[in-house]
Amino acid sequence: MDQLNIAARGMTFTALTDGPDDGPLLLALHGLPRTSWEWHHQLPKLAEAGYRAVAPDMRGYCPGARPDGVEAYVADEFVADILAIADELGGIGKPFHLMGTSIGAIVAWCLAAENPERVATLACINIPHPNAFTEIATTAGAEEQRQKMSYMQNSRKEGNESATFQRTLKNMGLPEVETNPYRDALSGEQARQSVYNWYRALPLWSNRSFPPVTMPTLFMWPPNAGNVARGTAEANAQFVEGPYQFEVLEHAKNFALQLEPERTTDLLLSHLAAHDKDA
Repeated sequence: MDQLNIAARGMTFTALTDGPDDGPLLLALHGLPRTSWEWHHQLPKLAEAGYRAVAPDMRGYCPGARPDGVEAYVADEFVADILAIADELGGIGKPFHLMGTSIGAIVAWCLAAENPERVATLACINIPHPNAFTEIATTAGAEEQRQKMSYMQNSRKEGNESATFQRTLKNMGLPEVETNPYRDALSGEQARQSVYNWYRALPLWSNRSFPPVTMPTLFMWPPNAGNVARGTAEANAQFVEGPYQFEVLEHAKNFALQLEPERTTDLLLSHLAAHDKDA
């Protein structure tokens, strides 16, 4: 794997990358409060399959892309960043493969829903299409889902960033070699404040409705992550109009890429092999 700096939208995004420069572009989006390192098990395998696999550090996670203000951390800004990164790496307007986990999955769903011509295949982990949450809110499962997301209240409070970050690292249940890169990247107060602006920005956009996605889509749901109810995960199928595969990761938590790397990697590669006409 190599490190890469990407100039986009007047900012500089850091990234991890692997694979041939002339391979099909694949962008992999990390979760919160993780970084591009979250994909370090998968990038070499995606590269071996012929892809130019790039995991960018999203806005807030790298010093060169850390704008001020809560409003700078709404989903539309993340989506615009990823589209600009794709333009820079793969050519303006060209389609690319997209993967995401946790908040990276939310960004991926939003981008794919509103820009279907740009996304060749989609794979998301843990978080379903935003409309699945709206759908479950009208059913008997609404209270269960609300309770599972109750942690967001503390996560959006000013001054809670450091304690929340440390608690998340502990809950990962991973050796320090797997989590130290996150400690290094988010060691500063400004970095943590920017990262947790994601939660503070949610009320500014999360009530929107998004179109269904139309490209071949893989959704992996780890029940033990604890923040998405089964009914919400299963409702996701209503918002995928293309070929759809739903996989349950019984042993992983919200950190499936590191806790269950072999299975997640195999599923991602199989998804690409089945649906990438250029594979």
